[in-house]
Amino acid sequence: ARITLLVNTLCRVVPGKLKQLDVGNGQMFGVSFSNQIYTMYSTGWILVPGSLKHVSVGPAGVWGVDSNNYIYKLVGGDWVVVSGLLTQVDAGGMNSPAGVNMNDDIFCLPWGQGSSWINIIGELKYYNCGPYSCWGVKAADEIYIMKDVTPSFCAGSMNWEQIPRALSMIEVSTDGKVFGDIYERDGVSMSNPAGTGWHQVQHPQKVKHVSYDLGHLWLIKANNSIMDCTE
Repeated sequence: ARITLLVNTLCRVVPGKLKQLDVGNGQMFGVSFSNQIYTMYSTGWILVPGSLKHVSVGPAGVWGVDSNNYIYKLVGGDWVVVSGLLTQVDAGGMNSPAGVNMNDDIFCLPWGQGSSWINIIGELKYYNCGPYSCWGVKAADEIYIMKDVTPSFCAGSMNWEQIPRALSMIEVSTDGKVFGDIYERDGVSMSNPAGTGWHQVQHPQKVKHVSYDLGHLWLIKANNSIMDCTE
């Protein structure tokens, strides 16, 4: 089915149900409620061996965390354990994954062999990175941005800037676009990573998860169905 939500925005229902998905670098991964891992090919969903509760794909590779909060990276088709414990991990940074743990502590992993996770000051329940900034939401759904994130310094400026509006989750695409729930951040650029405001990109229905890549906004709705929206 193809449903017109807003002017110039078309969405199609994608078969299947997922609790979380992520797109980046032209790839898509998702996890089911039984922690099965899937990736999307032209023929549809393909089951990937392993068990994860959260998965992320981007310039830093394919990363995930399991039900015990162990961290994994996909290397040569195998999930390799990485030291540390996280409840959510993001691979959207240029080379460095980032995430949060069960205490809402924030971490990023600098690029390079033998690197250790850096603890970033503050507390967030969800953290997501792009090419030059990282965004997160606190337990009370307050939104914050960390600027000056670079391939060589994943912790950025170490100064948080609060962004108006409350969102339950936020996602930054590989090209720097910022989405949260049913909103997109306007005016985001390398010179102005915080942007200028929000506009609604989807009808006001409950959305549990969003992710954007290559002109496609992927949504998981309240009933766990999946939609692929294009403008």
